[in-house]
Amino acid sequence: MAERNGHTAETIMPGASLVLYEDRQLRIIQVTPPDTVLLRGDVDVTNSPALADALARVAAEWGNVTVDTEGLHFIDVSGWRILVGPGSRRGPRPRLLNIAPCVHRLNQRMNAL
Repeated sequence: MAERNGHTAETIMPGASLVLYEDRQLRIIQVTPPDTVLLRGDVDVTNSPALADALARVAAEWGNVTVDTEGLHFIDVSGWRILVGPGSRRGPRPRLLNIAPCVHRLNQRMNAL
């Protein structure tokens, strides 16, 4: 396992996936195709900066990023802003794939405001 900028990165299967970030709540995995990122766990204010950083790195390298949120169990407003919200971004808005129920619910609530 290698340490990079305080984030853990490890190769799971060469050429297939790379863990971009991992903490006790969230795992961010880059998979083939290389512009696709899987989110597993919970996104909140403690790890949303790491999510923003990981998505910006993938977008910088590949020009865009697709985020599969199927593995998310929870997301707060800080994570929502990174994925779909109208806040400032460090790159293009990611394309969402397999939208998790928690993301869908929060998106509905935020758009109702």
